[in-house]
Amino acid sequence: MNISLEFYPPKDLDFSRTHASFLDLETFEPKFISITYGALGGSQERSTGLIKEFSAKSNVEIAAHLTLVGKSVESLDGITSEFKQLGIKKIVAIRGDSPDGIFKQHPDGFVNTADFVSYLIDKDFEVIVSAYPEPHPESTGFDFDLQLLKNKSAAGAKKAITQFCFSNGDFEKLIGSIKKESIDIEMIAGIMPIYDIENVCRMADRCGTKVPNNIINKFSNNQSKNRSVAIEVCIDQINFLQNLGIDSFHFYTLNKSTLLKQILLQAGG
Repeated sequence: MNISLEFYPPKDLDFSRTHASFLDLETFEPKFISITYGALGGSQERSTGLIKEFSAKSNVEIAAHLTLVGKSVESLDGITSEFKQLGIKKIVAIRGDSPDGIFKQHPDGFVNTADFVSYLIDKDFEVIVSAYPEPHPESTGFDFDLQLLKNKSAAGAKKAITQFCFSNGDFEKLIGSIKKESIDIEMIAGIMPIYDIENVCRMADRCGTKVPNNIINKFSNNQSKNRSVAIEVCIDQINFLQNLGIDSFHFYTLNKSTLLKQILLQAGG
């Protein structure tokens, strides 16, 4: 099983604590880590700070997230130049959302992610894109999202990380459709460990993702039992996806390591 890990820049700027969470998972030999990048504002500087922390203390390959929303081509030139100076060779290319939640194209920027992918490929980055087992909140439906993935693949993206999804049926539909449409892209399943079911449900609601009742009902006020349930849910999904031919998994760590470490130990990661 190939694994990768996502971290985000902490608001308190305690980059060393975030890196300590990675060190707790380093023994599982992640292929890369991804570091999220704010769509707008000062969070971009925090992302760069976290990249520097990891670069200085670990040899793990870093995939830097980069959103196109709100950015001119000129500003993207500056950001990508800085990434190259930091040794970044992989970029997770995402459209992103404006602060009000509605995408607005920068007048001197890109209107879609496929054009953004082509731009990054021309700058010699390996580009990873997003994929959606369940429709994106702004999407007209599954087929619309599948066509966008097809466009991003045609633009040169060779790997895609899925939005976290707890519906194995939706995962199976996406994987089957990629094969049927002959989309030449490696699927990396995005996996969200359930540290807190209420928090995950809130995140899922913002992302347009469903948490099935049969999963929600497994959790209770018993924290010890909840940990066992979270491990079971995650392991079951990994096994299901491996049976579909998926063997690369990207874990949304939430900058934590305790639960994920137990999951990976049991999953043979």
